[in-house]
Amino acid sequence: MATTSAGPQPPVRRPTTGRWAVRAIGVLVLWVAWTFLVGGLLLLTGNLGTSAGRVVAVAATLLALVPTWFLVRAARRRWWLMAGAALVLVALGLGLGRLGGPSLARMTGVGASLPVATGAQLLTTSSVEHALCLHECSRVTHLYAVADAGEAQAEVGDGLVAAGWRAQDGGGFCRDGFGVTFANEPDPSIVDPPAAPPGMELLSVETSRCD
Repeated sequence: MATTSAGPQPPVRRPTTGRWAVRAIGVLVLWVAWTFLVGGLLLLTGNLGTSAGRVVAVAATLLALVPTWFLVRAARRRWWLMAGAALVLVALGLGLGRLGGPSLARMTGVGASLPVATGAQLLTTSSVEHALCLHECSRVTHLYAVADAGEAQAEVGDGLVAAGWRAQDGGGFCRDGFGVTFANEPDPSIVDPPAAPPGMELLSVETSRCD
């Protein structure tokens, strides 16, 4: 009776160290390119820095796990690598979502819809635009002349709370990623600010990103 013996099985070929280095660089390049794409789209839509923008940023960055899998699937510890990649991408998405603020156009619309104190006179408005909140975010300021700055601020604050805004420490208010603060002097962005009429005081109402 003839017997056959199986020959030695060929060794499983795994990527060499050099190939793993190339794959790691590929993953990093992929993530950087994808992050710029997601950030650019959020910036163009004015959602960068909003609550919805953070959710979209995290979900979008997690999509990079699909091509990442094809790059690491031959690794022995591929599931650990994928878990680590997911954590990094979530952190990247959260950071990206907080990098910017609502667009200046949206801030202008919100600022124009805020309650106004009784008898307040609008003297001027100003705006400063920053695409990314690196040192400061975009802001829109309405400068009013009021009979009493303290009473006017309290009246506007009550109106904001009634409209669903949340009071913050320091006298500010937040809602949907927007923030409103008050000051008794003109914003530095206003060149040659007008003076308050006799017997009246200045009140600046600033709309920016809520931190």
